[in-house]
Amino acid sequence: MPKAPKLIKTGWEQDKVYLIQFPRTGSVPSPSPFSLKLETWLRMAGIDYENVSNEFKHMSKRGQQPFIELNGEQISDSSIIIKTLAERGQGTELNTLPPKEKALEHAFYTLIEHHLIWLCVYSRSQTFKWISTDAGYGRVFIGIRAFISKAFVVPSFESKLKKKCQGQWIGTLTNEEKISELKKDIDAISTQLGKKPFLFGDEPKTIDATLFGHLGEILYTPQFTDAIKKYIETNASNLIAYMDRIKARYWPDWEESAKTLKMDTQWRQ
Repeated sequence: MPKAPKLIKTGWEQDKVYLIQFPRTGSVPSPSPFSLKLETWLRMAGIDYENVSNEFKHMSKRGQQPFIELNGEQISDSSIIIKTLAERGQGTELNTLPPKEKALEHAFYTLIEHHLIWLCVYSRSQTFKWISTDAGYGRVFIGIRAFISKAFVVPSFESKLKKKCQGQWIGTLTNEEKISELKKDIDAISTQLGKKPFLFGDEPKTIDATLFGHLGEILYTPQFTDAIKKYIETNASNLIAYMDRIKARYWPDWEESAKTLKMDTQWRQ
């Protein structure tokens, strides 16, 4: 039998979710869209969880972050985590939609996590230097750690992402073509949202946490071009209001976490 992974959280409480992810940054709660997605979903679902820093070194058995530990079990991949928790009766209502809307939700999930995501990936392949500033981990990496981050870690990460992009559709396009493709994604999402509070009605669903995680990285961290952000502000302003709505409802500690970098800020009103 495969060996069980070593748990990061010792002395765990029964039925409590421990969310292992990168530390906070000075601009967004996490530089990972999947972490921001998952933590937002946990908050939307009202699930009791505790943040645990991966200390920039702890990854799941799949080599991923975020991941959770629950009752001595490690579960990774944000979508699998959400599915698993919902199947166990936690956050189930966020996954409930009629068949036709469920099919449409899956189409938007694919658009966001397999197409729109490449804007962020490509941007960070071009420059990820902001992660070493105060907008990122500038207040965490000091002295020799700051030097190593700027001189070695960031360039290495950019290089890895460049290779990933070269093997994907985004790596074959000119910048103008990239922007054109991504604008189509934004138009589709904006049209689906319309004047509704959330993508499928008056209350959030799992897809809203997914979109918030990915769109948050686009709006709140530097991109290879500001054309997409400007396009959203001008042609899809309902998405700006949508993001503000989710932040106000589920991230009242957004500014506090950016200021203090604490992972245990209180968000429940």
